[in-house]
Amino acid sequence: MLHRVRCAKIGAKLLATAALTSFFGIQPVFGQEAQGQVAQPDSAVATMVKLLVDEGIVTPEKGEALMRRAEAEAAQRATAAPLAQAAELAAPPAGAVRVPYVPETVRAQIKDELRQEVLAQARTERWAAPEQAAPDWTRNIRINGDFRFRSASHFYGRDNALAHYIDVPAFNDGGPYDISGFGGQLLPTINTTRDKRNNMQLRGRINLEATVAERFQVGFQLATGDDPGPISTNSGLTGGFRKRDVWIQNAYVRGELVPGLTAMLGRFDNPFRTTDLMFDPDLAFDGVYGEANLTRLLGHDDFRFAVRGGAFPIQFEPENFPSTSLGKRNWRDRYLFSAQVELGKTFAGGIDVNLSAAYHNFTYLRGHVSEPCDVFSASNVECSTDLLRPLWASKGNTLMFLRDIDFSFADPSNPLQPQYLGLKFAYRVLDVNGSVSVPISDRVQARLTGSYLHNFGFDPKNNCLRGSLGAPVTNVEITDPTNPQQGACDATNPARFVGGNEGYGVYFSLGDPNLFSINPRRARRGAWAINAAYKYLQSDAVPDSFTDSDFHLGGTNTKGYVLGAAWAPFDRISLGARWFSSNTIVDAPLAIDVFFVDLGLAF
Repeated sequence: MLHRVRCAKIGAKLLATAALTSFFGIQPVFGQEAQGQVAQPDSAVATMVKLLVDEGIVTPEKGEALMRRAEAEAAQRATAAPLAQAAELAAPPAGAVRVPYVPETVRAQIKDELRQEVLAQARTERWAAPEQAAPDWTRNIRINGDFRFRSASHFYGRDNALAHYIDVPAFNDGGPYDISGFGGQLLPTINTTRDKRNNMQLRGRINLEATVAERFQVGFQLATGDDPGPISTNSGLTGGFRKRDVWIQNAYVRGELVPGLTAMLGRFDNPFRTTDLMFDPDLAFDGVYGEANLTRLLGHDDFRFAVRGGAFPIQFEPENFPSTSLGKRNWRDRYLFSAQVELGKTFAGGIDVNLSAAYHNFTYLRGHVSEPCDVFSASNVECSTDLLRPLWASKGNTLMFLRDIDFSFADPSNPLQPQYLGLKFAYRVLDVNGSVSVPISDRVQARLTGSYLHNFGFDPKNNCLRGSLGAPVTNVEITDPTNPQQGACDATNPARFVGGNEGYGVYFSLGDPNLFSINPRRARRGAWAINAAYKYLQSDAVPDSFTDSDFHLGGTNTKGYVLGAAWAPFDRISLGARWFSSNTIVDAPLAIDVFFVDLGLAF
């Protein structure tokens, strides 16, 4: 912008120079007609010079010099001209302005002096010196970011179950926990009753992307966050004024090998077309990704057809497991392999239709029962499947105990059962999404989106292959109230398994599309939007680690609605509010309402 302003100054001065010399370059006959009127204060020359001085295009000293030179030339011509010729000049018409003649040499001198003044000022202010020009790399870098301040409130239903829902991350990270009841160890549970009002949070993100070669970019994003988890970048304003953590949220290289064929490596925003039923909007992916935009490759522009896919490592298993054993185990790495096909077309009137189908295969997430494990001979025993604990678990997925405990050396009076929790099922998810967008005006659009999920890794018919070992311990409905220890794989009168593997959502938005998302956008002043959704997500439709972390405060086995609105009082500044109301589909009652008020700024 500064460069443009300075260029404008140069243009203005040169334009003024041309205009002034044009006035001085009127034909000699007009100069002869103007004899005796050179010093008149309302002459065109005086008016022009005054304007140049007022606008700062020439200095007052230069203006005075221009006036003196013009008067001297006029006086010289008046002395040399024959008096008879002057007498024959007709009187000027009323209101006419006569301009003195300026010789070519004077005009050239004025032009040269103005040019020298402009260049001297440019060198002094360093805005037109080639040696002071910014290096090329600065023109290849783009920086943007956003800031969000939030008031977050959580409200819990009066009929919620007490101490029923295990805090899975705390159980696995602080475990193993004894589930026998003989050791007097209390299990960690999540809050289900105590409201949290007006917790203040901030989120700051800054993005840098640089073009390093034609069609190749490298990018970075720094973001706040209270922990290294994969989803939230919110930072709670608590902790006695402690400083905030900043994390590397993204670091990637992207290249368009040929027009329409793109690849990315590193860590980057979710590249797939999906909804928050499948992945939280703030989830970033690690790994490699490729996309073939067949519309561009084939040279068609009347429809959209793209194929994309990638391999994303979730966890590389350690080489030294078990660390307390001489015999090490070889576990396969956990990955997410994804593929998607997308079709779209824009019809007359701007109506846009889009349809996509994706398959997401999470490999080796499910748990397995260990080999018989003696946990009594030593206190730091690692059982063979302890590594299969889920990463960043939330709530909702069907869980199982991982350890087959060998009681050969147990104290009969104190048979402890230190356990870890793992996922009961695999997750191979079909994700189908469709949307229709209809423009209503230049800045208002209506959009309807639908999403459907189905997990092919759901396998309840094999829940009891090993009897009570590996039996589901969540999403189980007790059928005998007198037996609270009733299990889903009991030999007689088993509890009923109630988990499911499907999900769907319907989303409607009206207003400026820049405000349809929860993240701050560069909306123009006066933009507005309203958003509504209904969501139904069964227990094992998706891994509960990666789905929307706001609805039901994260996890699966939930249903409910979302209402929201946003407005931009100024360019790139937005105010918004959202209300989430949700309840469990099966299992004990757990109703959670969430209310957010957001102030967002983007640059």
